[in-house]
Amino acid sequence: MLKVELIGNLGADVEVKESNGSQFATFRVADTSRYKTQSGEDKEVTNWIDCSYNNVESKVLPYLKAGVKVFVRGNASLRVYSSKKDRCMKAGLQVSVQEIELCGGNNDTVPRQIIDPENGAIFDTAKYYWCNAPTKGMKKDDLKLMVDARGNQYAMNNQGFVAPVPEQTEEETEGSENQAQG
Repeated sequence: MLKVELIGNLGADVEVKESNGSQFATFRVADTSRYKTQSGEDKEVTNWIDCSYNNVESKVLPYLKAGVKVFVRGNASLRVYSSKKDRCMKAGLQVSVQEIELCGGNNDTVPRQIIDPENGAIFDTAKYYWCNAPTKGMKKDDLKLMVDARGNQYAMNNQGFVAPVPEQTEEETEGSENQAQG
């Protein structure tokens, strides 16, 4: 068994596929190495690794978007195939993912700390966009409104996972106010 650990950026959004009645997620992780040749020329080499993940219920999947940096651990295998473009035999690394973590970075839409506006308590969020706020008493479909220091709103589910709340347009806001009054 060949175990690997990778850190790299996603080349595209994750795709959920189905085969023989079971679902799985696929994505590609890229790692770029930069170096100078003896003549002083800058060179760049990008390696692409194909990944498949059987846990389509994972809370991380919605955050797997193009450009996001991830840590992946799993079992690797070598895949040999014929390239349709240049009709040559090629080889590539394929990973059956057992564990995936978000590494954050510039694409992070969830802050490292959020505030409960009801009592002003501050809570840390983790790589999985998980918040350590208490969830006792929350039902399965409950969402708790949280805010960051800038006033941006976030929703936390009963397991502590956090996601940004989409901004409402003026029309949506007026419509919900009218419904509340009516």
